[in-house]
Amino acid sequence: MFVEKTYSNGGWLVRVNNGVAEVIINKPPLNLITLEMRRDLGRIINELEQDGNVRVVIFEGSGDKAFSAGGDVTEFLNTTPSELIDWGRTIEAVENLSKPTIALLRGYVLGAGTELALACDIRIGTPDVEIGLPEIRLSMTPASGGLTRIVKALGALRARYYLLLGRRIKAEEALQLGLVHEVVDQAKVHDRVMEIARDLMSLSPLAIKALKEVIS
Repeated sequence: MFVEKTYSNGGWLVRVNNGVAEVIINKPPLNLITLEMRRDLGRIINELEQDGNVRVVIFEGSGDKAFSAGGDVTEFLNTTPSELIDWGRTIEAVENLSKPTIALLRGYVLGAGTELALACDIRIGTPDVEIGLPEIRLSMTPASGGLTRIVKALGALRARYYLLLGRRIKAEEALQLGLVHEVVDQAKVHDRVMEIARDLMSLSPLAIKALKEVIS
């Protein structure tokens, strides 16, 4: 059964079909994540956790220019510490989802987009991917879990280099560093992600849930 819902005035588009939920950041071309969208993502994750028809969750961006280039900079001056903490909790909810998650990454994967991508179990990117936490170049620091996740992924010494310079990591380098697991041509990436999703659905949900809990 196919179900489609929108949240945040269309900022999120969620499609559920044959056990796969596609959570689409629907604000092209850059798919900036607004404060309203940050709040609504927690609701989306809770609904997907409770939905027995959902076996795998895919996160992706609308269009081919960006997964997400980050938060809406125009809102940063009005962002409170509690809102940053809430976004961090939402990212934890993504990471702690009992169902396997895949990030389909195209183009820019920056700031809040990187935080969301790093919370996913599997990351498949296209050759034009640029991933990073460039907040230092806006006189800010990643404050919602992205910093600790990238340090965990890269190790402290290597992460320090990328974080202090706010450096973007391109696809092949991200593959070598383990930030993405596969790099696939743009025309084939969605098919590859769906192939992985079908493979995951062939496995025991209880075993996957237990494995995720042990790894975390």
